[in-house]
Amino acid sequence: MAVVAQRPADAEWPEWANLWRRAWDQLRFDRSYGAFGGETPISFLAIDAFAQRSGVPAEEFDDFHRLLRAMDDVWLVHIGEKLKAASRKRE
Repeated sequence: MAVVAQRPADAEWPEWANLWRRAWDQLRFDRSYGAFGGETPISFLAIDAFAQRSGVPAEEFDDFHRLLRAMDDVWLVHIGEKLKAASRKRE
């Protein structure tokens, strides 16, 4: 029987963050991948297109972009650390 991890209550997304959660879920694979597993940031064009389709007002786009980019930066650091750890195991 598979064990399903339960998200702790303090790790739930707040209601106000639903747009960013949806953006992250839809855009996180909209990036280039390197031959050895590296990932590039989500492109500005992908973020811009998502914002336009989702009705993000132009005057709020900079904040939307900045927060989504910060989320992506954390993801890229996480992936980089996993790649380094895997590389060390192979040595």
